[in-house]
Amino acid sequence: MNRYSRNILTIGSEGQKRLSEASVFIIGCGALGGQVAMLLAGAGIGRIGIADFDTIDITNLQRQLFFTESEAGERKLDILATRMTALNNEVRIEKYPELIRRQNAVKILTNYDFVVDATDNYVAKFEIDAVCNELGIPHCTGGVSGWRGQVMSIDPRRVGDKNNSEESEPDRKQINFVSFGDVFTAPENDPEMLPCNVDGVIGAAASAIASIQAAEVIKYFTGEGEMLFGRLMVMDLKSGFFNTVDL
Repeated sequence: MNRYSRNILTIGSEGQKRLSEASVFIIGCGALGGQVAMLLAGAGIGRIGIADFDTIDITNLQRQLFFTESEAGERKLDILATRMTALNNEVRIEKYPELIRRQNAVKILTNYDFVVDATDNYVAKFEIDAVCNELGIPHCTGGVSGWRGQVMSIDPRRVGDKNNSEESEPDRKQINFVSFGDVFTAPENDPEMLPCNVDGVIGAAASAIASIQAAEVIKYFTGEGEMLFGRLMVMDLKSGFFNTVDL
């Protein structure tokens, strides 16, 4: 009760109990996934799986604030899991030091209630979205480039359902199922993971998108607020632009 007292003041003891019983799988532990993982560990998600195959590079540190200079060359997954345990040893952490692709995704993802896509390339995002949709697993995907970013949540089971609306809002529109593949154009080639070194990334933009993704997870399990189902949240910190587009 003391550890989660600020949570409980916001989401209630029942909401906190739901978080403690939840399981979330995070794909990628870079600027997005690492911060999502730390936020969810702090929030008290009961079981968190993380998949990543990369090692720490000095260029990561301007946005991946959970690593240090002395840890360059070490495996991100191991260091992040240590940080999460140090933050909250009540959380069960499961590590997957591998690239998540269709071949292994089906077996792994079925063990979790919710998936967070924190990868840094569209090839991986299309595959994760397709597998989650096939399995009926709710998921949230986020992306960031330069000062800009976007987040959307998808739940294949919510076709025609209301978007987490309150009973006092009967006029809220029904949502249609919209997936990542319905919004973005699929890449035609290059199936390998690519580093995010084309446009660069501002650390503050990554932190903002990661926070929104973590909030989506918390809203999903507690039933608080309105999720980004059937909507795309876009932002540009350089201009101070934030908007949510109905899809």
